[in-house]
Amino acid sequence: MSKPIMPPALATTDDTQVLNPIADDQGPSNERRALLIKIIVDHHLSGSTAKLKLVDVAERMGISRQALDRYYGDLKPYIAGKRDVADLVNGNALKVQIQTQTVVNDIEIKYQQKIERLRKDHERELEKSLSTHITSLMNGDLVLLESNKMRIALEKQTLHNAELLKQIQALELKLALSMGMSASHTSGLAIPTQNKLAFDLDIETLCMAHQRGTSLEQFEMAKSSEIRKIRDKLDKYEGTPNVHLILFADRYISRFRKFVDNYTSLRNELSLIVRLPLFSRIEFQNFLKPLSPKFKRSLYIPYSNSDSEKKAQRVFIYQKFPLPPTEIKGADNADTPNIAWGFDEVVFYKIKQGD
Repeated sequence: MSKPIMPPALATTDDTQVLNPIADDQGPSNERRALLIKIIVDHHLSGSTAKLKLVDVAERMGISRQALDRYYGDLKPYIAGKRDVADLVNGNALKVQIQTQTVVNDIEIKYQQKIERLRKDHERELEKSLSTHITSLMNGDLVLLESNKMRIALEKQTLHNAELLKQIQALELKLALSMGMSASHTSGLAIPTQNKLAFDLDIETLCMAHQRGTSLEQFEMAKSSEIRKIRDKLDKYEGTPNVHLILFADRYISRFRKFVDNYTSLRNELSLIVRLPLFSRIEFQNFLKPLSPKFKRSLYIPYSNSDSEKKAQRVFIYQKFPLPPTEIKGADNADTPNIAWGFDEVVFYKIKQGD
């Protein structure tokens, strides 16, 4: 089914502080209100059909359910999906992205419902046909008839599902193109539309949760879960032509969003750019194995030969939500990638100040 394209980082992404739980009588906070809006917008853009739960939102914000009701009750309709999330954000590009994602979500739900109706109709028709012929057919003929009908029905269902997936992928590509056109219009520059989609693993949120008390094991499990979700999204592009898979081997010394902004895709290809904090050969190969072999695969690794520069970059980027020490050690001692791992190209590039 359809999965979202990760958006450009919201203004709150790099300014969100680690918030400690507050008492219900401490009153509202602009900082927490910004975090709540970020949670709502990120959930909408994720394409998830599951509804946000107030208790989960309150836990992520570090406040009680009662405090959420008391101080941020005006945002509850957005949490429940009853009001347009686009009203919460500024900037035409982000509003267009949210509105387009809403259209994609609505169409996906419609197709899911249609598939379910077709499945139930098929079961009813098959049962009706079997009941009609059961008195006149021998057991062998009955088995043959049933298997043939099921084969035909499944073939039709498979073709129909494939067509629906193509339509959803086309909508996703249209969303990406609309984002590119919006960005071009906003900046006033006559730049060509970029056919690139970014898949960002939100390691910052995982670090925030770890600082609030989650164990290292829970951190690793959450990280693995997010990586699997990204891989499932990439798998939906199996039937899309000219896909170029760009893996950003995050070593926590440069910003993924900066890399995405600087990357220029070719006009005849769709670039899927993935933030991938993996450190060993087997981890990369396990990630690549289920993906289509038709994808062109490139790996980009940020590089610095200065330990002091690495440390300074990490302090600058992750000062509000420090990485677990084991994560930093894994990045610094990562295996050196090469073509034999399953890539078409491997690129090491030296980071610059500001990356």
